[in-house]
Amino acid sequence: MNQWQKLISDLKEVGLTQTLIAAKIGCSQNYISNLERGLCGKRLSYDLGKKLEELWKEHCSK
Repeated sequence: MNQWQKLISDLKEVGLTQTLIAAKIGCSQNYISNLERGLCGKRLSYDLGKKLEELWKEHCSK
């Protein structure tokens, strides 16, 4: 599991859907699905990566 898969998994555990995650970081639900399955993400843009990390911090960090 790569870092993006872990972040998305954690976000889904606290109740966020792929669609909501996508809307919050500014990409498609399909892209989130592909990230979650490890089909992409080795070259995730800095902006999307940062937004995903911030969303994780907002919902998952204790």
